[in-house]
Amino acid sequence: MDWVIFAFLFIYGLIIIYPFYNAFLISISPDEVYTKTPFLLFPKQIDWSNYKQVFAPESTLWGGLKVTLVLLFVGTAYQLFFTVITGYALSRNKWVGKNFVMNMILVTMFFGGGLIPYMNLISKLGLYDNFLVMIIPGAIDTYNMLLMRNYFASLPPELEESAKIDGANDLQIFVKVYLPMSLPMLATIGLFFAVGNWNSWYNAMLFIKNPDYMPLQYVLRELIVEGSSNMERVTEAATITEGFKMASVFFTIVPMMCFYPFLQKFFVKGLVVGAIKG
Repeated sequence: MDWVIFAFLFIYGLIIIYPFYNAFLISISPDEVYTKTPFLLFPKQIDWSNYKQVFAPESTLWGGLKVTLVLLFVGTAYQLFFTVITGYALSRNKWVGKNFVMNMILVTMFFGGGLIPYMNLISKLGLYDNFLVMIIPGAIDTYNMLLMRNYFASLPPELEESAKIDGANDLQIFVKVYLPMSLPMLATIGLFFAVGNWNSWYNAMLFIKNPDYMPLQYVLRELIVEGSSNMERVTEAATITEGFKMASVFFTIVPMMCFYPFLQKFFVKGLVVGAIKG
């Protein structure tokens, strides 16, 4: 029975890994090799020209990377701040309007306002074709806010009472008592936000016209989906081939692949704590 399980897991692993492996082989192969043999097992001829084009200084992918890095750091900090303080406020004892605010937030998990009203709202707020449109609307993630709320609510109330006896005010209790105890959850939620901002492209597609504001994933989307019809918007130095597309894909996924092994423990620890406390 053990060998059956091993064989199943081995085959399953190959199914997961092979698309990435094949994409990498395509990225280092001349276009004529890929045209003849779309599914490669071994490199028949190695050609690094696609990566030279991707990493060329004039490539628009670099501009998209700069925008994405701003979203990664600024957007993650912004989302984490508002999500955590909202979760903390809703975890405290009853205050006037608490249930109403909580219900209004929960409604957004199940009912959307519709795309057209959303676009009208963005336009009225002056965020259309504005870099901030990729940051401001995502201030609070309802699911992550609920995780933080449940976690804060599960902590012993004696902690707050002891801090008040020692003369701490509400802000000091939050900063010096609750935040240090919630670091695993903060790390996990922060990583979720970071991955989301790294992969952000939808709001850019809807509201951004200025190519200087386009994040990396949207540039990649234009390259792969639109292809040569929008080549001048994607890169000024490359010919759009399948190899170039695959090299661009690796340009976007390798940074996350490099960091994930070192951050995985925060994902696991935070999720376990959230499951127990929530």
